[in-house]
Amino acid sequence: MSRENGHEFMSLKEAGRELRLSVSTLKRYIYAGHLRSYRTPGGRHRVRRADLAALMGAGPPAAAGEATALARVDALAEEVALRVRRAIQGQLARLEMEVERLGCSVEAISAAVREPAAAPSRAVADAQVPGGCEIKVLGPGCRACDQLAALVEEIARALGIRSDAVSRVRELDQIAEYGPAPMPALIVNNQLVSAGRLPNKSRLTQLLRKCLAN
Repeated sequence: MSRENGHEFMSLKEAGRELRLSVSTLKRYIYAGHLRSYRTPGGRHRVRRADLAALMGAGPPAAAGEATALARVDALAEEVALRVRRAIQGQLARLEMEVERLGCSVEAISAAVREPAAAPSRAVADAQVPGGCEIKVLGPGCRACDQLAALVEEIARALGIRSDAVSRVRELDQIAEYGPAPMPALIVNNQLVSAGRLPNKSRLTQLLRKCLAN
């Protein structure tokens, strides 16, 4: 820093350090006419402290433009981070749901393996039920089981299937009577039509229409 004729002069590096701006930014201000520069005999830029104060106080268009651009970048980065967090949270929720489903499947299959003789009795009992349409959702209570049960009930109402034709089987000993199968499982007219996944609404509608054919 130097003083001449009562004015303090600073190099661009000194000015940039004080204002936390890069030398290239200060040069852009100079070339755009926003900041007056005084050349040394060696050709280097010198700026007056008073001119810097006026520049920062006025907020030149270039500075405002940079601030706006930085704000947009920050906003975009925040939006991207939010989307990434939501995607990760959604994936974690799906993984948790799948872990629950696998846990239910292990319990149900283990129960069926322990009681292999019980399966024929349920088949015979269901075969003797008069009236045709019977829909059973097998599942101890994982989220996938609950979602399947709710969706089946919704579709059954839409198709005009009587409410007492749809039932939920939660107890492991009763589930075991249908044989080993991953959960959730769907039984339509004593036939296993879906197991180990949550069919979409279109597929479920197609499966439940089989009841109406009886």
